[in-house]
Amino acid sequence: MILWFYLANICIGLWNLGRATANVYHPNGHGYFVGWWYCVDCLCNAIAGGDPDETISSRAGKARAAGREWGCILCAFLGWVATLIAGQPTDHCAESIETNEGSRAIIPDGD
Repeated sequence: MILWFYLANICIGLWNLGRATANVYHPNGHGYFVGWWYCVDCLCNAIAGGDPDETISSRAGKARAAGREWGCILCAFLGWVATLIAGQPTDHCAESIETNEGSRAIIPDGD
């Protein structure tokens, strides 16, 4: 049963990525390239057992808030990368948390 949910999540992620590639899906109102990378991010999250409509950063932020070690480590890394890109300190995971997503995760975020 879990395998079916996992495969369904991956199919949803692939479907969204295909729609973004065809330029008919614009998640969060972003343009083509940002929307496409957002869908790649969500697909990677689905492959890792998460919700196909949630980003890895959101999932890691929820895990960090729940005290999970992997969330703390991943958020530290993502925050470092985001700081390099933005040129100023940022808490990328905290800013990326999507409270309305994550219900279809096979492996919980840290509820």
